[in-house]
Amino acid sequence: MDKEHSVEEIEMNADEAVNHAKGGFDNESSAIVLDEEDILDTNVDDTNDSSATIQGAQWYIVQCYALYEQKVRDRIIQMQENEFKGIVHRVLLPEEETVEIKNNERKEKVKKMFPGYLFVQMQPDEGAWYMLRRLPGVAKLVGSRNEPTPVGEDEINRILRQLGENMKKIEVDFELSEIIKVISGPFRGYTGAISEINPERGKLKALISIFGRETPVELDFDQVEKYLDGK
Repeated sequence: MDKEHSVEEIEMNADEAVNHAKGGFDNESSAIVLDEEDILDTNVDDTNDSSATIQGAQWYIVQCYALYEQKVRDRIIQMQENEFKGIVHRVLLPEEETVEIKNNERKEKVKKMFPGYLFVQMQPDEGAWYMLRRLPGVAKLVGSRNEPTPVGEDEINRILRQLGENMKKIEVDFELSEIIKVISGPFRGYTGAISEINPERGKLKALISIFGRETPVELDFDQVEKYLDGK
């Protein structure tokens, strides 16, 4: 059995794999498996499942060189009208909206979920695989040297459901034990040390002195800011 590659491994090693695409992966691989921890929430209605709606079609992973994902996706979509007509059905570049809070500034941006990789739903076709491999910006199709490995229906459906959630991931530069100042809400003006950070919920807990006693208070990220130089 060839060496296995999981989507989790792809995500963890994306930067290194993309920058060293010609030598960063083994030439052979087998079943692609997504762990449930890769998915934000799998308890979503199955109406978004669409990996098996086209008879014979499979999902494959295309590895791209750094910063070429968008160009490769757009080129494949163009080729769907001609060279890939009836063969390539769908191209996914999974992205998520993120909110970055850094130095008390809030910035919203779109971030690739699997940097360096595209998911392509297509009929198994050696000619099409050959053309995909030769597209500018494509490093390889994930799988063995001669044939890419399809992604399982359950695994790709989890990605599709995750994309359907449209959830914003929040990234912050707060740290445990750091002093913050509350700028809105009933505790406005209070300061305290961070005791817990929950990026998924966009909240943190701080130990605030109330009547001379430290009390853990849950606050939204946008309710606080770093306490700098006594300000």
